[in-house]
Amino acid sequence: MSWNTLNITSTAEIVSSIREKGYYFAESALDKIEADRLLEEIDFDEILINKNHLGVVCSGNQKFLSHCLAKSKRAYDLITSQQVLDVCNAYLQVGYQLINHRFCQTRRGFHMPWHTDNNLLYGSQFLGKHQMQGLVFIIYLSEPNLSPFQYIEGSHLWSSKYDDEIYISDRWVQTHYQQDIRTFEIKKGDLIIFDLHGIHRARPFKDRHHVRNIFQFQVEQIKDEYLGHGEQNLVNAGFIDNPSPDLFNYLGFGIQRNYPVFPNSSIATMAMPELMKLYKQLLLLTLKAITRNLAKGLLTGEWQVSLKRKLWHPKLPSSNSRKS
Repeated sequence: MSWNTLNITSTAEIVSSIREKGYYFAESALDKIEADRLLEEIDFDEILINKNHLGVVCSGNQKFLSHCLAKSKRAYDLITSQQVLDVCNAYLQVGYQLINHRFCQTRRGFHMPWHTDNNLLYGSQFLGKHQMQGLVFIIYLSEPNLSPFQYIEGSHLWSSKYDDEIYISDRWVQTHYQQDIRTFEIKKGDLIIFDLHGIHRARPFKDRHHVRNIFQFQVEQIKDEYLGHGEQNLVNAGFIDNPSPDLFNYLGFGIQRNYPVFPNSSIATMAMPELMKLYKQLLLLTLKAITRNLAKGLLTGEWQVSLKRKLWHPKLPSSNSRKS
């Protein structure tokens, strides 16, 4: 899987736009068919219960898959593509690493506050902001988009004066920076790359039927005093078809990471509709588990083994069917 627009846009043009404005917007960076294929690799409706594979978690009105490099080969190919690395090489130069990546689905109305993404954490506790350079890449995977991306143009150059605030109020932004807000009516397959020091958000929406799907990842230039900064990256070894020392460093191989995977989720972070689906699912699974445990209690160990052998043995066609 590869980019579309980025193949015909010079790295210098992309980097120049980010340095000046804080962002670069690419229409149709992915074909819509490719965007659909990327989204198909994630099942946002499946809530895992005692299943030994990767899936989504729920946090309020949002669902996340935070281990894309272990789940999706298409996501891996995009994150490690030469086009992305060229932009990072030009804008961040040396010492940059993939800090986090995730698929995210937002629904039933959501109010995202204005913020920057240069956060420092201790566990789940916010400590303040850092001044390391970094980029965020967001690909939109659904349309129509009722919550377009918004960025305060040029704010990456002066946002440090708000480093004590994790969020900035809507009223403050409207009062002081309304004329600098740029709104992007992003369509499926479009890409926005921006400096993580810039103040941005997805515009809030109230439509309870609207669903927004995105794929995003964040790359930062890690300084020695911030060792351990970032989330752990789980990588499917079968995806790595272009191994190199630079790639392994970019993905965080052998590098300490101290941040918890975002979001910090549990049953308590699930919205009521997902809780109701979970309880229905649990009821059916509980009945199956009770039936299975009762059967095990009535059958001897020898009978259980014999039954498993019959279930596991491949069903071969009969001699009559083979003759026909």
